Amino acid sequence: MKLFPCTLVYVDADANPGANSTNRDPLSYVNQAICLNNSLRRVGMPTLTIMTNAPVLVAGRLASIAPEKRPALTTLTATIDLPKETPFYAAHFKLALMDQLAATLPADTMLLLLDADMVAMLPLDRDLIERCALAGIGAFDISDQVFPAYGSERVVADLEIVANRRLRNPRWYGGEFLLATPAALRRLVPRARASYASYLRESPRLRHHGDEAFVSAALNVLVDEGQSLIEVGAYQAVGRHWAGNNYRDVRWFRCCSFVHLPGGKALLEKEARFGDFVPERFWRRLRVAHLRGRVRHALKRIARCLSVERIATWSACAMRSVKS
Repeated sequence: MKLFPCTLVYVDADANPGANSTNRDPLSYVNQAICLNNSLRRVGMPTLTIMTNAPVLVAGRLASIAPEKRPALTTLTATIDLPKETPFYAAHFKLALMDQLAATLPADTMLLLLDADMVAMLPLDRDLIERCALAGIGAFDISDQVFPAYGSERVVADLEIVANRRLRNPRWYGGEFLLATPAALRRLVPRARASYASYLRESPRLRHHGDEAFVSAALNVLVDEGQSLIEVGAYQAVGRHWAGNNYRDVRWFRCCSFVHLPGGKALLEKEARFGDFVPERFWRRLRVAHLRGRVRHALKRIARCLSVERIATWSACAMRSVKS
């Protein structure tokens, strides 16, 4: 099977920026996509395609790049509508992207849907690609990160509200990576549209918002209906890294095919200024960002402990005053 790496760049200056984005430039995601494409070229993978609702603006940002190093560009036909104040507004349009590609991808080509704030470190394992091609879908299960952080009962409740049914084995899938055949996409998109409708209708009740909520619900429904799915995280196809987080040793990420940096967008935008992706330069900057993150986490913990201690002292003093 051939691979079609693509990423969504939905441009709307009036909408809320992504929750993890500090750059108010509506085309900042183009810069991240440039870095991603440079890293794909380095490991010998196909050129990245940027799917966007603003092809003229994006083409202008890409104009200074040599044609042979430039990401490809495809116009996205938006087929959904939602309030612009919706959290993770732009990411919702991945549903339109999947719908469009389900109808246009050749039968021998798999969609490799990636977030722009990623880098390719190693080629995807051919055996994994074949397994995903046979199953139809490869997805990144991050339940072990999401369930403990928000509480399994709350996460499962959100998934089942959006799926509009009880799920046999609810799992939460990261939106940064999806590998799917056109046939599997054609099965996934109708379920995703149904879960999207429930998601919009029940949004005030939900703790979680964004494409992960309704796509995860749709994937769970498909699996319950008998769809095979390969969990690609177990193969280190992708790892999600937050600077300063101790969830994984930083060295573990060096063995991943893709590294996702939702909190490292500025680092990737700086990397995009170079004509080629150099892993050692990237790792050097990532390590610095990680150490700074560790310091920030430590300072926050100290501040919380001091705050708790002050509250306890104040409470004890108040009790003594009441007794006296």
